[in-house]
Amino acid sequence: MINLDKFIIGGEVVHETLPSDHPLVRGQPINTPIYDQDYQWRLKIQAFTQGGFEAKAVLVNRNHLNRLVNLNRERGKRPAPKEKDEEATKRDLEKCAYRAARRVRHLCLEIRADRLLTLTSRNLLTDYDQLTATWKRFMRLLESAGESFEYVAVPELHKNGEHYHIHAAINGFARVELLRKCWQIALGGKGSERGADALGNVDIKSTRRKGQHKSKQAIGVAKYISKYITKSYIEHHQFNRKRYWAPRSIKLPETTAEWMQAEYLADAVQELYSRFDTAIMVEAVKDRSLYITEANVPMIFMRYLPNEEKPLPTPF
Repeated sequence: MINLDKFIIGGEVVHETLPSDHPLVRGQPINTPIYDQDYQWRLKIQAFTQGGFEAKAVLVNRNHLNRLVNLNRERGKRPAPKEKDEEATKRDLEKCAYRAARRVRHLCLEIRADRLLTLTSRNLLTDYDQLTATWKRFMRLLESAGESFEYVAVPELHKNGEHYHIHAAINGFARVELLRKCWQIALGGKGSERGADALGNVDIKSTRRKGQHKSKQAIGVAKYISKYITKSYIEHHQFNRKRYWAPRSIKLPETTAEWMQAEYLADAVQELYSRFDTAIMVEAVKDRSLYITEANVPMIFMRYLPNEEKPLPTPF
């Protein structure tokens, strides 16, 4: 447990907020630091439509940002990557996996996913394009049957390396019998197959525990799905192949960003304490959603999703 009481709060902190059209707001590096020191704390906040947010403060090197922003980047379709040594390739894959897992987590939290859906087949889905077409057919069948829901789906290659199955985070009640019928048809069956004749199976489960709030349930589902996207990138990455699916109707609020005035890690925590209100910081600690690290790059991560019984006002 992190003891926040050791950080003394004194005086009001004035933040340098970036304009909405600033490159950093869209997650891009910039070369216009606010202060004189080479290393500066940068705070990015991803809010959610239903309340709550994720925030990450990172100590960045402005000289490194200068180099990145001045690189000549080709526009248009992404070209095939240049050949790299094994270590560099692994490092790039880890970065891609991190970004994809973050995006998947944010999408799951945005829809407050509360159930996990798993779609399997009897060694039928051996090709990735075939898998994608089957998923799209499945969703069209559900829509035609009047069953629609928001989802974040991640394909996973079976441990034998021969065929795929699909994990999806969804929100709300879904009729299992209808899901099974549509999945059988999507796989090429008639929809009435059962037992040994079934071409695949549908499993749906809720991760909610007795007395658990929906916000914590959503966090659990998001972590579960993010685990699969990370594994997919690291072990079975294919160039220009998207490793997750989500409807375009899911719109995340725009990311906001600001420079912090802190110079050291303790100062940054103190500033966040003032920025987000003591009660929210305490809730993040109780929920084990606050992480502070000095390994590699100093970073502070925190998440707050409002409790249905006693939501706190979000300081935006």
